[in-house]
Amino acid sequence: MSLKKVFITFILFFSMQGLSSATFAKEVKKNMPDVLKEVDAKIQVALDAIPAGNAQEVAELVKAANENAGELSANYKFEFERDKAQAKLKKARDAAKKSDLSTAEQELKGARESFANLKNFL
Repeated sequence: MSLKKVFITFILFFSMQGLSSATFAKEVKKNMPDVLKEVDAKIQVALDAIPAGNAQEVAELVKAANENAGELSANYKFEFERDKAQAKLKKARDAAKKSDLSTAEQELKGARESFANLKNFL
């Protein structure tokens, strides 16, 4: 192999490494208890918005809590219980979309309790 081919090979190798450095970057993960606190706070905001009677706002707040809950990940049992809690949030959102705020409130309270119990699975 000539010196020219070796040089070109090294140049291509290092340029590819420079271009693909983003693929090697580690994702910054949040601390699980902090995410649980954020989810609880968002559920509380949704519960506080129920007396105002704005079903669309409640649905959006529940959606935000559910999206934040998607960041939670630890182990199989934890994720299984998280999915059950997220199902309650989905039911609350569907009820809020139908302007059934009493059912939405019950589901939100159940979801809040389920998320509080997730600390046992960490």
